Amino acid sequence: MAEIADIVAREILDSRGNPTIEVDVVLDSGA
Repeated sequence: MAEIADIVAREILDSRGNPTIEVDVVLDSGA
């Protein structure tokens, strides 16, 4: 089972200008 190696979160604005959270999750398998 893969484990989480890193998490990167950022706040972006959607098409209506509402703040939204976008998250990248990196697994130890490199996926």
